[in-house]
Amino acid sequence: MDDCTTKNDVVDVSVIIPTYKRSDDIARAVDSVLNQTIHSFEVIVVDDNGLNTDDGNKTAAVMGRYIKDPKVIYIRHEINKNGSAARNTGIRAAKGRYVSFLDDDDAYMPMRLEKMVNKMDSLDESWGACYTGYVKHQQNGKDQFSAETAEGDLFVQALMRSLYIGTGSNLFFRRETVQDVGDFDESFRRNQDLEYLVRVLKKYKMAYVDEVLMEAFFDIRTSSSTNEQSAEREITFRKRFEHYLTELSDKQQKEVKTMWNIDWVRYLVSKRKILSAIGVIIKSRIPIKVLFQYAGYALNRYRTNTCYGFVVKL
Repeated sequence: MDDCTTKNDVVDVSVIIPTYKRSDDIARAVDSVLNQTIHSFEVIVVDDNGLNTDDGNKTAAVMGRYIKDPKVIYIRHEINKNGSAARNTGIRAAKGRYVSFLDDDDAYMPMRLEKMVNKMDSLDESWGACYTGYVKHQQNGKDQFSAETAEGDLFVQALMRSLYIGTGSNLFFRRETVQDVGDFDESFRRNQDLEYLVRVLKKYKMAYVDEVLMEAFFDIRTSSSTNEQSAEREITFRKRFEHYLTELSDKQQKEVKTMWNIDWVRYLVSKRKILSAIGVIIKSRIPIKVLFQYAGYALNRYRTNTCYGFVVKL
C-alpha cells in the first residue's frame, strides 16, 4: 500500500469506499460524503486497482484533488486483491464510532449519515446495523425505489436472501459490531456484502430509517454471469450457510430452503430454461401455493417498480 493520512481523533462515522476500475465515478461517491450535513466523519478510499496500472493511475489522478482535505484518506493496494480485501483494509484504518460502506458507483444523499447516527444513538447495543430507503437509477431511465421496511431480528430473512436493502452502499454498522463479527470473507468474489450481513444479523438486530437516503446507479459495464458461474455461487452460498440451518426450527429450515429453490427457479426462468425450472420445482417440492404467492409478489414489484423481499411462510 501507499502511504495514508493518519489521525488520532475518533469521528462519528468512517465511510469506506473500495474502488476498482471506476475512475469516472469515484469523485461522485467521495463528494456525496463530503456534502453530508454532519461534520464528524472520515472518507477512506481503498484503491484496489494495483500500482502502475492504467486504472490505478487514473484513479490516483482523480483522488489528487482531495489531497489537502483532512477528511479524505486514500489507500492504494499494491496489487488487485478483491472487494472484500479492500473493505477489510478500510476497516483496519477506520476510527469512527460507526462504519459505513459506499460502493464507488453509488452516492449518499446529504442527510444520510446524520439520520443514521441519530437512529443508532437512540438504540441499545443489541441493534448492530442500520439501513435506509434508496433509489436505483436503472439503465432504462426509470427509477426503482426500495419498499423494504423490515427491522429487528432479520437473520432468517437475510439467510433466505430476501432482505432487499439494495447494495453494499446500504451497510452501516456500530464499530463494536464489526470488531465482533470480524473481517469480510475474502474467498467470496461476489455477494460478499450478503455473506457479511448474514453473519452480522446472526448476532444483532437491524434498524431502518424510513427515508430515501442513498442512490444506486446501474453499471452498464456489469456483465451477466454464465450459468456455470451462477450455479457455482449458489453451491458456495449454500455450503457456507448450511450449518446455520441446524440452529433453526424444522419449519424455518424448510422455509429457507424453499426460498433458495425459488430463487434458483427465478434465475432459470430469466434465462428461459423453463424445463430446468420445472425440474427444480418438482425435485424440491416447492408448494404450489407458495409459487402463486411468489408470482403475485413478482407481478406487484413489476407493476409498482419497487424493490422488497419475499419471505416464505409455510
